[in-house]
Amino acid sequence: MNDYVTRAELPPVDRAVSRAPSPVQTVQSVAASRSAQASVRDTAQQAVAAQKDQVVVDDDLASVAEYVEVHARIADILADLQSGSGSVDDAAGAIQAMIPRPMVLVPLPPASKEAVEHAAVLAKRIVERASYSHAAHAHVSRGTVEQVATSAI
Repeated sequence: MNDYVTRAELPPVDRAVSRAPSPVQTVQSVAASRSAQASVRDTAQQAVAAQKDQVVVDDDLASVAEYVEVHARIADILADLQSGSGSVDDAAGAIQAMIPRPMVLVPLPPASKEAVEHAAVLAKRIVERASYSHAAHAHVSRGTVEQVATSAI
């Protein structure tokens, strides 16, 4: 019997297979166990931070998607105007319908009088400042929007 095998006949080495576990469990030093606990803690903190980052990215992408949807609606309205199938009043009404209406939730009846009064004051402030926010949203430059949209992706 000849056990000689040429190199070409050898099967390739599977490097993905892990080594067999050692028969005796290794003992870690105290410093190593402390660093292991710290690394576990750091890993947990990194996982929480990654989840927060994922939530922020999801929120940013949702905002970009909402912007794109509104932009498409406005493009449809303008296309209807250019084709002559819609009037200016219809277009203005459609655009006004897209603007969100501010909403204040008033606490339910077992709430104190101060809580209800505070909600009323907030509602008045929202109404007073609504024109500022509408003007600010109406005059955003295209470059700003494109920069925000590309940075979120």
